[in-house]
Amino acid sequence: MTIVPTQSQILAINSDSSIVITACPGSGKTFVIVEKIRKELQGLKSHKGVIAITFTVKASRELKRKCKKDGFDVKSSFFGTIDHFCLSEIIYPFSSKVYGKTADQFRCVLFDELDQEIKEHFPNDSEQSSFLTTHEYDRYHDFFLICYEKGVIVLEAVGIIANFILDNSHACRRYLKARYSSIYIDEYQDSSQPQHTLFLKIIDLGLKGAAVGDVQQSIYAWRGSSPEFINELISQSDIFEHHVIDTNHRCHPSITNYANRLFSENCALLDVDSIRMYHRCYDGTQLDVVTKLNTVIPKAMQIFNVELYGHVAILVRNNQSLTYLSKNLTIPHRIYADDALANMNTKATNFFSDLLRYRFDQSFLMNDIVGFSDLEDILSSKKIKEIREQIRELKQSSEGSLTTDICRLAGLCLIEPITALDIAALAEVVNTPDKLRQYIPANEEELQVMTLHKSKGLEFEIVFHLDLYDWVFPHRVPGQSFNDKVYPSWEQDLNLHYVGITRAKAACILVYSKSRLKPDGSVKSGQPSDFLSMPCLTGLYKN
Repeated sequence: MTIVPTQSQILAINSDSSIVITACPGSGKTFVIVEKIRKELQGLKSHKGVIAITFTVKASRELKRKCKKDGFDVKSSFFGTIDHFCLSEIIYPFSSKVYGKTADQFRCVLFDELDQEIKEHFPNDSEQSSFLTTHEYDRYHDFFLICYEKGVIVLEAVGIIANFILDNSHACRRYLKARYSSIYIDEYQDSSQPQHTLFLKIIDLGLKGAAVGDVQQSIYAWRGSSPEFINELISQSDIFEHHVIDTNHRCHPSITNYANRLFSENCALLDVDSIRMYHRCYDGTQLDVVTKLNTVIPKAMQIFNVELYGHVAILVRNNQSLTYLSKNLTIPHRIYADDALANMNTKATNFFSDLLRYRFDQSFLMNDIVGFSDLEDILSSKKIKEIREQIRELKQSSEGSLTTDICRLAGLCLIEPITALDIAALAEVVNTPDKLRQYIPANEEELQVMTLHKSKGLEFEIVFHLDLYDWVFPHRVPGQSFNDKVYPSWEQDLNLHYVGITRAKAACILVYSKSRLKPDGSVKSGQPSDFLSMPCLTGLYKN
């Protein structure tokens, strides 16, 4: 299908300046990013490329695939997550320039996974945090140096370490300027302070910048992300052009109206021929809701002319709800949950993940394996041929030998060492059928089940959005009296609610029940979420 771009999309694509693009759900922002990158690459020599950073490995892979469509040459471009960029393009090649010669190989681990003897050097006046800022680097310098000398990079510190190296390595700055012409960052509203600072420093080197995001889809404050950084870019009109892409091509107009009113009670409403937003309250607890959905979902599919279960999603607030669904859902379905490989996010575990996809997904090609193409720069053609043949043999590996076979291949391909933790994570996935199944391509006959966070960037014909209970979503904590309503993360939860709703194209059903199970298994009254009683939503949904 040929996409006819809107005027706002054309203006963003053709801009030759550094830009900020604020784009609502379903507005075609990925199309704009792809077209901008392809347009820019046409004028570059083969040794240059662009930096294209996305929030997840999956999104990166999809962006690269779209940019390479019809055999298009992406040249020497980088596609990956911000952590992958910091490690592969800054920390691994240039750390010795600022820290001195040390271990030839490194492993990137979470702070909690550090050996106790290393943790003992952590500053006594500091508390370990899930996110750090560049302003704190000096306090931790000696600790980072000790880690480095032992061949360890702390994952939580990747951003501030990359900033430090960029500041102190002329070779690193010269390399980035010579190799790349622009830096593109998607989902900029989820950037942290180190990521934002790094983006600005790279632009100061002479590269153009493109930041794409939506403040209303900021859902990762607990990781140190903040929409204030994209707003800061917008305010710098002398550096960045601001382009707004605000036409939602995905959702039925009634869904768009409902979603927009969550943030603006006086926003203009689109004309609609029907209402496709629903509030539904069912008898029983969450387990009874799941049983009810076994009959409700096929009926909804019939009403909205949806033929395949794969075009329907159930979105939940937390992993506990995934457990309820796994117990009582009889419709063919696929549950997407985090696994040990995704949680570790090291070079080895990312490589393991790609090898698993290559093993089970016929559409996942050898050149899609992260880092595989880099081997061509450092190995002989004969050695590359041998490795290719061994990777092909992985297609025939049994599940019993999969862990051993993948570790052997990783040993051939990776410069970084493979740790016992990496191998344990791989074995856990391979030996757990539900987790291994996530690497097998989705079947269009399977209902899609996941958390709201995992639904980001996806779309479905029909969405059932569960867990809309008081105290649960939005998260509520006790006040001075029982009637006090204290919501410590109202804005983030509202953004997440908005993300869930705007995944739906044809219909969205918001669900709660008359009772609910607490984490300890006890049952209490299931009062509806305050998200369902916002006055501005009156008349925009059906019961």
